[in-house]
Amino acid sequence: MARKRKSKRIDEFLRSRQQGQEVVLRESSRQANLLFRIVVTVLLVALLLLLLNIGEKDEFQREQIGVAGLLIMVTVLGVLVINRIQPALFQSTAKFNQFVLLIVLTVSLCWGMFALNWPAYLLPLPALAMIAGLAYSNMVAILLCGGLASYLALLAPASYEPFQLAVTLSLGAVVSVLGVRKMRKQSQPVLIGIRAGFVQALTVICFKVMGDFSGSEDVGFLASFLQDPGYALMGGLISGGIVTSLLPQIEKIFDVLTERRLLELADPSNQLLHILRTRAPGTFQHTLGVQQLAREATEAIGGNVLLASVGAYYHDIGKIYKPEYFAENMGQDKSIHDQLRPSMSKLIIMSHVKEGIIFAREEKLPQQIIDMIPMHHGTTVVEFFYHKARQEEGDEEEGSTEDTEYRYPGPKPTFPEAGVLMLADAVEAISKSIQDPTPVKFREIAREMIRKRIFDGQLDECQLTMADLYKIEESFEATLTNINHGRVEYPDMGTGKEDLDPDSSTGSGPEPEEELDAS
Repeated sequence: MARKRKSKRIDEFLRSRQQGQEVVLRESSRQANLLFRIVVTVLLVALLLLLLNIGEKDEFQREQIGVAGLLIMVTVLGVLVINRIQPALFQSTAKFNQFVLLIVLTVSLCWGMFALNWPAYLLPLPALAMIAGLAYSNMVAILLCGGLASYLALLAPASYEPFQLAVTLSLGAVVSVLGVRKMRKQSQPVLIGIRAGFVQALTVICFKVMGDFSGSEDVGFLASFLQDPGYALMGGLISGGIVTSLLPQIEKIFDVLTERRLLELADPSNQLLHILRTRAPGTFQHTLGVQQLAREATEAIGGNVLLASVGAYYHDIGKIYKPEYFAENMGQDKSIHDQLRPSMSKLIIMSHVKEGIIFAREEKLPQQIIDMIPMHHGTTVVEFFYHKARQEEGDEEEGSTEDTEYRYPGPKPTFPEAGVLMLADAVEAISKSIQDPTPVKFREIAREMIRKRIFDGQLDECQLTMADLYKIEESFEATLTNINHGRVEYPDMGTGKEDLDPDSSTGSGPEPEEELDAS
């Protein structure tokens, strides 16, 4: 036993040393990647300036050289600020390429509009703001659009005042970013675009009122006054139309999880849920219970209710492959695992996480939903088979069997909704085994499970506070009480018709609705 403990300490030391080396290498790689991306971004800006800022006599003017220097400095500072706000954007090569491609496409489209002498107020910057608002954080989207608005204002024809154009486009972009966070319908970007266009039009009118405006001789004063505001309004509407038509592609390319997409996944007629309901009906009923618990608890703590609900619907889809090995699908005969060693049973049970991830990726579910599949177990122990293995070894000494072999691979929950799902999954399963359920027993189950997960370190990374956990405990008690509510006692069906006769002197019997409910 002493030799085993010494070997365990050596393994822990080597593991911690290896983890330290990995951290150093990861930090060095991150710094190198950031430097490389800054260089690439500066070269890209320089190339755009070479293409777009060449004078009429094919030589740079001093003003253009100054503008080029300012834009390069702003670009470098913008990259550093965005890296501080959202580091993952520059750590992933794919996300960085998407980010750069989005900028290049926007600038190219706007440059083409300038080349065709289209009005500058038609520029679809609100469309970029909506896409960036969906794909990145609000702050990143606003910084990106503010920088591009200034850049495009400097590239616009001389007839446009750069400051006025930059402010107009920036305000329209801010409205677009703020309105795009809750996307419930595919047509919603059109409404957001109208609001952005309306703000742009008001901004143009304000600048015209502030300036010395004189109408054109070719058209009337009012028509000339409203021409640019009309273009600004139309620019917002066009942007909304672009995003509406491309919204499904935007969701897939940028891996965006909108409310529209969540509502689509939560539809009971969804093909994946239909397969789960058909192949693993017991798991599907368990899923419905978990979904109800997770939804109510997430609402109690002010989280994303739709995200928690959809994560609950799909957290166990890996059980589709071998449903008969899970208790909820076994029926009366639960002896299938008696023929297997605990280590083999453990592998089968744990495999539903890996298979669920594979299935979810094949079905192209959003990444955040895929993440919730392994997170709902975290690194918890498959306790039933762990204790069974210890009993078979005949060694009840603490630590005789390493529980690490019976732990799920993780990761632990990293956001509140995943933490709620972990607790809801365990509490729902345990609540089914209670004899004579009462609210007090439900509260005890919820409290004990939360305490157990805290001590096991499963909730360390999901930003749930103690106040949140208390609200979750209360919510679980209320939801389980409502699910398992009591029923009135029905008359004995074998005593004769007189007990069910509404005109009987002994009682009126159950109403028709109650009979259907009882069935």
